[in-house]
This record gives sequence, C-alpha cells and structure tokens, in this order.
Amino acid sequence: MSRLLRTSSLLLAALCSAPQALLAQTPDAADRQRAVAAAVENQLNSSRGRVFHVTTDKPLYRPGEAVWFRAWEVAVRDLSGTSGEHGVTAQLLDPRGGKVAEKRILARGGLTTNDFTLPPSLPGGSYTLRVKSDLGGQHDHPLQISTYEVPRLKKTVEFTRTSYAPGDTVTALVHVEKATGEPLTGARVTARINIGEVQIGTLVVPIDARGDGVVRFQVPPNMRQSNLLLTLNADAGGIVETLQRRVPVALTRVEVSALPEGGDLVVGLPSRVYVMARDEQGKPVDGAGQVLNEKNEVVATFSTVHAGMARFALTPKAGGRYVVKLRHPNAPEAPLPAARPAGCVLRSEGDPAAPRGSLRVVVLCSEASKGVVAATLREKLLASAPLDAAAGAPSTLDLALPEDAVGAVRVTLFDGEKRPLAERLVYRGLGQEMKVQVTADRKEYTPRDKVTLTVKTTSASGKPVAADVALAVVDDAVLRLADSKAPHLLSELYLLHEMPGQQIHEPNFYFSGDKKAPEALDLLLGTQGYRRFSWALVPR
Repeated sequence: MSRLLRTSSLLLAALCSAPQALLAQTPDAADRQRAVAAAVENQLNSSRGRVFHVTTDKPLYRPGEAVWFRAWEVAVRDLSGTSGEHGVTAQLLDPRGGKVAEKRILARGGLTTNDFTLPPSLPGGSYTLRVKSDLGGQHDHPLQISTYEVPRLKKTVEFTRTSYAPGDTVTALVHVEKATGEPLTGARVTARINIGEVQIGTLVVPIDARGDGVVRFQVPPNMRQSNLLLTLNADAGGIVETLQRRVPVALTRVEVSALPEGGDLVVGLPSRVYVMARDEQGKPVDGAGQVLNEKNEVVATFSTVHAGMARFALTPKAGGRYVVKLRHPNAPEAPLPAARPAGCVLRSEGDPAAPRGSLRVVVLCSEASKGVVAATLREKLLASAPLDAAAGAPSTLDLALPEDAVGAVRVTLFDGEKRPLAERLVYRGLGQEMKVQVTADRKEYTPRDKVTLTVKTTSASGKPVAADVALAVVDDAVLRLADSKAPHLLSELYLLHEMPGQQIHEPNFYFSGDKKAPEALDLLLGTQGYRRFSWALVPR
C-alpha cells in the first residue's frame, strides 16, 4: 500500500511540474536512458582507484617524542580496505624535504600502523609524514615539531572573516578557560596589535562568565606589509600566558573567478554564477562586489559567505558582456565567460544536509532537447533519468539515490548522442555519516587513575555497525596550541578526493556544526569543484 501511495505521489508531482515529464515514459526516453547508463557504467568500470588517509595521535610533538600513526588505503568505489597484505614505505621528511627516518611496514587489509621516535636534537619546524604503498600512490600528512610548553590556560582566537583589506575592521572572537575546562573569570586579558615588531595598538578585552570576549580594531588604511599580528596576554592570578595569531590581510593582487553553474551561460536562460576570490598565495579573500554589464550598469550584487566564495543569479542577454568587480583595492575586474547562443543549463536544488535518497535538479534549455541526467559517486552510477525538455520551460528531475549515498555526487546532463552538456558536483548526506560515541566509566578522575572507555559505532539510523577505529588520548591544550587544519577522515574520503589538485581552505569546516557550513559546501563545489567534462562514453 505504501509503495502505491508513493508511486501516486510521484506521478502527481510529475503531472504538476512540467508537461514534458510525461514524455519521459516513452520507449524512446527509456532506450535513451538505458544507453547512457550502460555507457557511463562501462567507463566507470574501467577505473579502480584507491584513496589514502593518514592520521597521527596529535599534530604537535616535542623532539624525542614518539609519533604514532595509522594509515588507511581503501578502494574509491566502496571505501573497503585492500584485500591481503602488501608493503608500505613510511618516511619522515624535514621542512626541506630531506629524509629524517624511513620504515618498511606490512599493511594488512589496507591498514598500516606504526610509529617513529623523533631524535632528541631534531630542530623544530613543519615536517611531513609520507606513506607510499607498493600498490601505487602515496599520501603526505603534516605535523609540527617544537620545544613547546603545555599551556596552563586554554586560549583560542577565531577571526570572523578569512581575510581583510586595508581599512577593514577586524573582529576576533576570544575564548579563555582553565586547564580543567572551566571558564576563566576574573582574569585580565589584553590584546596587542603589531605590524612586525612595531606595536600600533593595545586593547583591554572584557571576558564574560562563559570565558568569551571580542576584539575589534582597524587594519591600517595605508598598510603595505602583510605581517599584522594579534597577540593575547592573559593574566590569571599569577599565571601569565600569550597567544599570537597572524591577521589574514590580503595585500597582493586578488584573482577573482566567475564560474557558471553546470559549465556555461546560455543567452536568455536564468543561471547561477559562483564566485571565488584568492590572493597570489592561493589564500581566500572575503568581500562584497557587483556584476556590471557592457553599459557599466549593476545587474547583480554579491557578498562572500565563507573563504572568499559567493554566488549570484544572472540571465545573460544576446550580445551582453559582463564583469565581476570585487570591492578590494587589489582586485581587477574579472570578465564572465561569453554566453552560448543556445544550449542547456543545469541547477541543483536542496541543500547538502537534505534527507538521504533525495537529489533534485532543474534543467532549462533554449531549444527543445532530449537527453539523460546521470548521478555518479566514487566510480558508481547511482541514478539516471531521461529528459525531454520543451524550449524555455524548466524540467525538474528527482533522482532516487541509494540510502547509503554520502559524498560529493557528480551530476551530468548528456544529450541524445551521449555528449555531456552540463555538469556539477552536489553533496548529499551531510551529517548522516557513521556516528561514534565514546563513554567513560566515570565522570571524573584524579592523576594516575585507570580510565576505561567504551566506543560505540552506529549507522545514521542508529543501527550498530562494525568499524576500524583510531583512538588517541591527548591534552586538548596541545591541540589548541597546534591549531592544526589537516583534513580529517570525512573530508579526506568524502570531499577532497573529488577535487584533486585543489588547495582547499580548512576542509574540516564543511563538516562542522557551523550554521554556514551547508551553504559554504555548496559554494565550494560550485567553485573549486567546478569541472569541465572528462567523459568519453562509448557503447559496450
């Protein structure tokens, strides 16, 4: 009965959305769908890639300490471990790429575990743990080595933007607490602003009962060097500690990219254009901007949401010329790609945290067109649907994805000759990954007490699942001191693999609880996930 009701609902939605949806039931549409699906699967079956993830017990070490590491080598298609045994080479490289140590290790089922003991005289700096498989491929994992002292106060500073321009107001969120995790009350916290060694300002930072405070100051309008530093000094009853962070100021030339969703703009068709701003070092640049036509008229505005990324809507006109202008002193105008006189545009609907099994796209063509939309993920065809679009009328297609589909899905529109017309990445299943719960046997402990932890892994629906777990017990004061941005397991396997060669700013942010994360993830896939077609479909 439930299946009948579900089928009736889908039919009613198809009747109400667009007349051309009915044409998708014709034999011609079904044959076209089968032909494209077979060709897509044929190409995907020729690929059997592997992906790596390396983790260490902590990101920051002292000379003489042991670096414990774990490496996963899994198949792209199903994220399963490599069967059997094979050799792996692990190397510790210094900041110049020189080899500090090397080990040969036997990997079982795609899993490698081992450790390096750091020489006591090892200089501090940024080191690399490199893992190379005898089956091909390697992965580099960053780690820091320093003769640090464990802080007695936990201090964090978070800038509200990823970059600032001269004259902008900097806002930094400050949090200070005791080593035991309790908010620090009654402490005196000051902020010192320096350009290099020259101090340009000092502020008293009020800290509330939750240990939170806010620092605001202006970037000098005539600033010419990017060495603007914010230093916090916390004095808590004789415990005095500092924390220093470089303020991200963009002073070099800013490159702005304008990327039409799906690949191309088409005259007369409403489209969305994704914007990405980066400086010469590839770091994101935030700000607001305008879109101007050939008459220098403002036809759209935008403001970056996260990491220099934004989006705006545009319906290009015949003969129209458009440029994007970011309000930044070092950002020249960026021309939009010329609109094609005819074609199709592809738009995704919904958000990355949408329920599983749901992926909706809208296709709009300037002329009556027949084609197929296919969704693939990690070398597998997830779903496909035929398209019979009337000229200028939007066609809404709902692709039924498997319940376990989590990650960056590649959605492609093919024409009747199996040629790709439009394509983009769409994330699905955000926040619906496997859940890990760690429970301690007691609420609190004293030094040298024995601690027993229970680890439980469940599916998104709450069902128990088997899993390989890496567990490290580390003073979180060390984690805050390191301020590591290395990708974790989710971002490595579900996101970064789909954007090879891209420098992704703080990839773990997109899996955080920040309210901007879902929108920022869509912007990331529309910019750094922008891709031209790599399909070469041939019949079986």
